[in-house]
Amino acid sequence: MKHTEYRRGQLVTVRNLQEILATLDCEGKYDGLPFMPEMAPLCGMTFRVHRRAEKTCVEGLGMRGMRDAVLLEGPRCDGSAHDGCQRGCMFFWKEVWLKPADLSLPFANHSEHQAGADRHYSTPSQTEDTLTQELMSRLPVKKDNRYFCQSTELGRATTDFTSGKLKHFIRDLLIGELSPRRFAYFLWMSLKNRICRLVTGRYCNQPAGNLKQTTTEELNLKPGELVQIKTLKEIEDTLDAQGRNRGLTFEPEMAMHCGRRYRVSEPLNKIIVEATGEMVQLKNTVVLDGLVCQGLCVKNCPRANYLYWREIWLRRV
Repeated sequence: MKHTEYRRGQLVTVRNLQEILATLDCEGKYDGLPFMPEMAPLCGMTFRVHRRAEKTCVEGLGMRGMRDAVLLEGPRCDGSAHDGCQRGCMFFWKEVWLKPADLSLPFANHSEHQAGADRHYSTPSQTEDTLTQELMSRLPVKKDNRYFCQSTELGRATTDFTSGKLKHFIRDLLIGELSPRRFAYFLWMSLKNRICRLVTGRYCNQPAGNLKQTTTEELNLKPGELVQIKTLKEIEDTLDAQGRNRGLTFEPEMAMHCGRRYRVSEPLNKIIVEATGEMVQLKNTVVLDGLVCQGLCVKNCPRANYLYWREIWLRRV
């Protein structure tokens, strides 16, 4: 099936499930990337391209290359086929699963308005449900204690990304993935981080503490509650030498939000670990509205993963 190279901001429509099933191998994958059951309800809907996915960070492997894929604005995985995983990953869409939106239709007729922050989608029709069951039979979502999804299969769906950073930053600039200002920022940060890692072994602005055993705090936060992120010094006092609190890293990019107020999106109770496929339980951890990774420390990665916040890093307002 031929495909178009879609660019940031373009409107595209997800092909129907029968068309997509025809592109998949016996494991429910195309070019190593699974089409997940959670994606099936989005068939026929129209979305705007968020980013091209020519590269992506992969936990445990660093930056990797990907072919012929994009991320779409709005839809994220709701974990419904994966025992309620709350990672909320953006879906990767192979371009063969998409087609240009029919721009002759009034914009209001597109389904883009359904693709906002809501992570739960309408119940599929009986026909769609039958096709979804066929898909699930071709794509195992769990074996023993290991889950299978786009996240866990990213290492196999991507390629080595070893060529120079400058080449890829220039490509991002030319196709609209980076503004000139952001391009200059990434070049500066790339140089700065290289120096910092040589001197300290860490990224610039990556906080670290001196605790041998980190502590916890239970706020029992609920969706919609207003919180303030503590100062960087207060947060450093909760971290070990690797910048972690009970295994969760306070990422350098999170420091820019210190002192600011945000609303709680949801508490996190369980997520699938990308590197192992295991479901892990979380306590006293939340997602905050609008706070996602911007790729500032990882070469303009487009994934926009949610940032995870320990409650000990927050205070209720």
